[in-house]
Amino acid sequence: MSTGLTLEEARQRYREYLLAEEAILLGQEYETKAGIKLKKANLKDVQIGIKLWEERCIQLENNNSGGIGIISIALK
Repeated sequence: MSTGLTLEEARQRYREYLLAEEAILLGQEYETKAGIKLKKANLKDVQIGIKLWEERCIQLENNNSGGIGIISIALK
């Protein structure tokens, strides 16, 4: 199943979530490119996003290499 995203786009979103997590863990606020402000209360959501984008990157990498992968994503 295609997500409509390129591997590089997925990697960029994954990196943005990692940056958000780092800022939150340092007690700072993080603002996404879309203007969403994330704070310590959003840490769990950010960590869910990290897992989601990591899995999408793996899926896209597998698709690019001709491999078949099945992933399970749990959303709250």
